[in-house]
Amino acid sequence: MEQRLPPLEFPRLSELRREAGDPAPYYFDLEDGNRIQAKHVREIESDLQGLDDAAWGLLKLDLIPLLGKRHPERSWQPLLNKLNEARGYNYLVRIGCADVQFVPRSSSRTPDLKGRLWSSTVLCEVKTINPSDDEFTAREDHSVRSIAIQLPAAFFNKLGSTLRTARDQMTIYSEGADTKKIVYLVIDYDDILHQFAPTYSKQLEAFFAQRPVPGLDVELDIKPPCYWARG
Repeated sequence: MEQRLPPLEFPRLSELRREAGDPAPYYFDLEDGNRIQAKHVREIESDLQGLDDAAWGLLKLDLIPLLGKRHPERSWQPLLNKLNEARGYNYLVRIGCADVQFVPRSSSRTPDLKGRLWSSTVLCEVKTINPSDDEFTAREDHSVRSIAIQLPAAFFNKLGSTLRTARDQMTIYSEGADTKKIVYLVIDYDDILHQFAPTYSKQLEAFFAQRPVPGLDVELDIKPPCYWARG
């Protein structure tokens, strides 16, 4: 029997649930006994609760068109990527930025967020590195696969390209010398339980030391080992 999100406990996800209709993304409904799913739903709601009313209104406008667009190969990933922008907003607030707001999308060169930190303008682009196509297929098929301890070259090529694109995007939007550019980077490894996250972290440290992107600060958002397994 389907269990709907209690509106008092999940007010913002409930707003989206009303917009979604049926079928809705799986995490808009709680299933009895599914602790991992329940934890995921509560974390999404917590991220959304960090937004002020104006920011929530703008993000919701971008979320609504994605509610009924399940990707044929990557399921609800586009919607989850957009939801991650709330995490970037909350990060800017945590580091002390004032006037944090989503930037209304006017072109592909518009950053996701802006704010002020003391006398400096802060721009932030939220990016998500998702599992590979092969991993998505394996998850859908429930097929057995091995997890590599060494992140592949394709991962680092994608990472470097993502960071450079984000920096260039923010530079075009504002070339001011006092503008601080931040990429809030959410990484979801092929390793579904992130068991090798500490090993991957060392590889990331080496990457940033060897291939820095000048003029860009990077904040990593990576789940710790076996995070979802703990429910």
